[in-house]
Amino acid sequence: MSRINGREDDPILVIGAGVVGASIAYHLARSGRRVTVLERNSAADGVTGKSFAWIGFAKSAAEAYSDRLRGRAAEEFDRLQRELAEPVGLRRRGAITWEAVEAETREFVDAHRALGHPISLLSREDVLAREPGLLEAPKVAAYAPGDLGVDPVAFTRALLRAAEENGATVRSGTDVLSLLTDGTGVRGVSTAHGPVLGSTVVLAAGTGIPGLAASIGAAVEIDSSPCCLIRYSTPYPLVNGILSGPDFEIRQLDDTTLIAAEDVPEGFEDGPRELARRTLRAIRGLLAGGNEVELLDAVIAGRPIPRDGRPLLGYAEGVSGLYVAAAHPALILSGAIGSHVAQELA
Repeated sequence: MSRINGREDDPILVIGAGVVGASIAYHLARSGRRVTVLERNSAADGVTGKSFAWIGFAKSAAEAYSDRLRGRAAEEFDRLQRELAEPVGLRRRGAITWEAVEAETREFVDAHRALGHPISLLSREDVLAREPGLLEAPKVAAYAPGDLGVDPVAFTRALLRAAEENGATVRSGTDVLSLLTDGTGVRGVSTAHGPVLGSTVVLAAGTGIPGLAASIGAAVEIDSSPCCLIRYSTPYPLVNGILSGPDFEIRQLDDTTLIAAEDVPEGFEDGPRELARRTLRAIRGLLAGGNEVELLDAVIAGRPIPRDGRPLLGYAEGVSGLYVAAAHPALILSGAIGSHVAQELA
């Protein structure tokens, strides 16, 4: 355990410049706190930049909204998006989702509607009217008109620039090696360029959090859930909104780029491009113009999943000066997380 003397007037250190760290830094700086963000590579270079970035209700089961942060997520994201002055690749065109079994789709819609969420049931004819590029459509589907996609890299960088405009310092290319303590609590971090002091250290480094916490003997339980993000080129937009069915989850990132997300099966060893080829076969079979779709790239990233599945936000147990911030899905929750953490650290 390394020891070092810190002071209360040192800045808050946010470790990680993904969307969670960027939102926390923005909200802290906007509230007048001194903030320094330390990032090993560049903004959104980790799992954030490999996110499907689906914002909305049709992404998750209704019971997920029993969590207070999740219940505020849509409202807080809209507030955050309005505050950012620059474009973030927003495409608010709704989401159409369906399960392999019709009864499950109906149950999904009923559960959300019972909570007052703006989700309705579409017939096959309604689905094809909204997505005429589909060659086949389910008998019924869930429709969330307010769901949207965002460019996760543009969104995260916009948050960091807004944080800097409010006085924050962002240091990319700074690899945090361990936490530093003065014997009573965490007072900074050790980096490849030397120590950096902070009044509080906020760990927002995703799956890197457990290792950094372990450097002072603290245990933080975060699992890594692998997901594959795939990008394809398209000659023109093939879909209007987000489409999620048993065989694929796709949306247009822009007019000539289609993205897809695939969970990585347990024991899968063939690599991301094999998953991409499977999804491409489904796209070519279900979309008009699908034969003109070409694979650009595919990457697998580990999503940080707190052990109980709920957002992990708070001071590390028994450790003064160390705050942990991890959640999935982070893009959806970014506004609510940033607001919550800034209030707690105020």
